[in-house]
Amino acid sequence: MQDSKRLIADACKGIRPERTPIFDLLLNDAVIERFAGRPLDGSADEETVLLAMGNALDGSRYAAVPDTEGRTWTDEIGNVHVAHRWTSWIKSHALTSEDQWKEWIEGQLERLEAEPFPTADEWAQVAAEQRVFDARLNGTLFIHCTPSTALNEALFGYCGLEMFSYLWADYPDMIVRWMRALERRNQVVIEREAHAENCALAMIYSDMAYKQRLMFGKEMLNRLGFFDDVAGICAACHTKGLQVIFHSDGYIMDIVDDLIAAGIDGLNPIEKAAGMDIYELRRRYPELILVGGVDVTHLLVSGSPGDVRQETRNIIDRVGAEGRLLIGSSTELGNDVPLPNYLAFHDEVMWG
Repeated sequence: MQDSKRLIADACKGIRPERTPIFDLLLNDAVIERFAGRPLDGSADEETVLLAMGNALDGSRYAAVPDTEGRTWTDEIGNVHVAHRWTSWIKSHALTSEDQWKEWIEGQLERLEAEPFPTADEWAQVAAEQRVFDARLNGTLFIHCTPSTALNEALFGYCGLEMFSYLWADYPDMIVRWMRALERRNQVVIEREAHAENCALAMIYSDMAYKQRLMFGKEMLNRLGFFDDVAGICAACHTKGLQVIFHSDGYIMDIVDDLIAAGIDGLNPIEKAAGMDIYELRRRYPELILVGGVDVTHLLVSGSPGDVRQETRNIIDRVGAEGRLLIGSSTELGNDVPLPNYLAFHDEVMWG
């Protein structure tokens, strides 16, 4: 949208812009078709999605294209995935025992520990590719640099929580070495993807909480080196001129102080249904950039357009009074959100 990058830059500096920037993930057919002005009919769906993003959003971190329901594929490990319209799941795992995972992790360690950093030519090529992609978004800011914490990568990219717990109990030294190797790989990712001239924000992916509680206690997180990992990511991104938004669904209030000490600049998506309170966050942490915050579990799905307008206005006025707010849904905008509710939200934000 017009002036999106400037609006986001001002908001992140603590300046309330003339309009609060909208940040979200569009996974909603009706919203996409409304803002693209054309259908998702399989003929040019990627262009339709990008057109809608450019007309509806000031910022995003993900550009999804609808998939074929039921399509399957096998990844490099051998897991079989099944596609749904806007997401996918692992249908069957290739590795099912501790011994199999131990052998696989040990086979990966040397490769991860030796992965080269990008050359100057590779670095410049990635920056150029980002600019080409950005040109298709009509001014919308896209976060290209999205490293995961090592813990997030292990849990959601590879073995899952249950198997990770077994491996940690039986092979703690191997797991610690694996965490350090994944952290190093993320430094390579940052070196490749962090280009402040294209986008001065990064987002750490680290889903690590349920409703009302964390997946791990702080003692366990410290033993795994989790906060040191976050600090390393923040330091690398700050060196490149990027502010860092920490992303985790669920309830993470118990570790916000630790995350701030590690160097984060903001939080996303601030999931109200999990117990997160965007108003309390603003009271306690006035310097944090808050990204998201509009309840998409209940309000945007089943509230009235009037309810949506009222809460949107409350957040803008009470949380974004001095900037540092990129408003959007509390996770992502899925097909369960009625179009009139999203239009009420969008119209209220655009009002200023």
